[in-house]
Amino acid sequence: MRELTAGPGRSNRPRRVYVVCSEVPPDIVGGLGRYAERMMDALRDGGVPVEVYGTARRGRPPEAERIGDVTLHRLPTAGRGHAPGSRTARAVWLLARSAGMVVFNLRVASRILRTEAARSEDKRSDGRPSGDSRSEAVVAVHDWMGCLAGILCRVLGRLPVVFHVHNRELSAAPASRRSVLAVALDALETVQARLARLIVVPSAAMRDDLAARGWPADRLRVVAHGFEEPELLRLAILSGDERERLRMAIRRRYLPGGDGRLVVFAGRLARHKGVHTLIRAVPWIVKEHDTRIVLLGAQLPQTDDDADIARTIDETGVAGHVVAGYRFVDSAEVFAHFLAADVCVFPSQYEPFGLVAVEAMALGRPVVVGPGYSPEVVGDGALRLTVDDPEELAAALSYCLGDRLAADRLAARGAAYVWERYSWARTAESTLALYAEAPR
Repeated sequence: MRELTAGPGRSNRPRRVYVVCSEVPPDIVGGLGRYAERMMDALRDGGVPVEVYGTARRGRPPEAERIGDVTLHRLPTAGRGHAPGSRTARAVWLLARSAGMVVFNLRVASRILRTEAARSEDKRSDGRPSGDSRSEAVVAVHDWMGCLAGILCRVLGRLPVVFHVHNRELSAAPASRRSVLAVALDALETVQARLARLIVVPSAAMRDDLAARGWPADRLRVVAHGFEEPELLRLAILSGDERERLRMAIRRRYLPGGDGRLVVFAGRLARHKGVHTLIRAVPWIVKEHDTRIVLLGAQLPQTDDDADIARTIDETGVAGHVVAGYRFVDSAEVFAHFLAADVCVFPSQYEPFGLVAVEAMALGRPVVVGPGYSPEVVGDGALRLTVDDPEELAAALSYCLGDRLAADRLAARGAAYVWERYSWARTAESTLALYAEAPR
């Protein structure tokens, strides 16, 4: 099992790459879409033709967009978009969504196989030798949403497949507590893992977890994500006066005159993100500090996480100290909240990488993370909890809120760690090196 932290020279390249990634710009609602957006930008000058296939909402015309070496194909797909409100309508939407993803995978596999068959035919008709020293085409599939296409390309076309696994939260629970859907998707990903030449994950903790579950350890590779987004880079170089104006504009939304302490969480309002633990930690925190805790994020479709959070706030009696917006927030607003916060907190019980924590660290903010974070992701630049416990979380937050010098030192270590270790250019370079390795 190897970890890639830097890419080799530009000579180590595959011939061409087909990418199956269901969430692509501009319809970004989660981490996979943000990954796709940043990676397409990083690969645009990589010297390798990359064909990306993603889904799009019904009603939009099929659209292909060229971005340097990357061509993005958006395929209209049933069920693409947010689920409706009623239970019956949501059930119909889920059925349409499942059928739409199957059709999407079949269409993508068909396109890739036809293209490669035509290339092989052209090669034979030109009298060219059947092999050369360069790598052949590679199919890269992302999470379970692209597995069917990857399996078909491998079995029918004998094409090398690289399987990117970004998240396994559906399979993180014990088998006895998984839904039928989670069991089915687990089986689908396991088949894809067996057929893939290489499996790419974003952290050592995820690599070790998959190896322990019986996935082929010799084919697991770690490639960390980058963190740079245009708005983050803009905010990172703001002058002191500009930064303070932005900070106070956000702080005054939640604190009278901007005075007091502000703690910011960003992420989905799901149990494994540790939001309930954070809410239950509030009574301990407010005993020592006049604090507002802001929750940026919302539930996934087909869940009742928003209502669950509201009940926990009510039961804990902390409504006067916790602000939950129950909506997805764009990156620019999230980053502005990070700058305004005295502490950023991400108490996840399960986190394959945790880009939000890395982004907050990059902006020079004190960060507290949960036990689900892999230690190498944050290094010594964040306080990492040992267990999912509200009292331990309260103690970590109170430490940062009560000792500003210590919090500033933590923030400085975090920023240095992130800026030295992560970049999307490095991620793209390492990924292309793996794609070159896959056909061998």
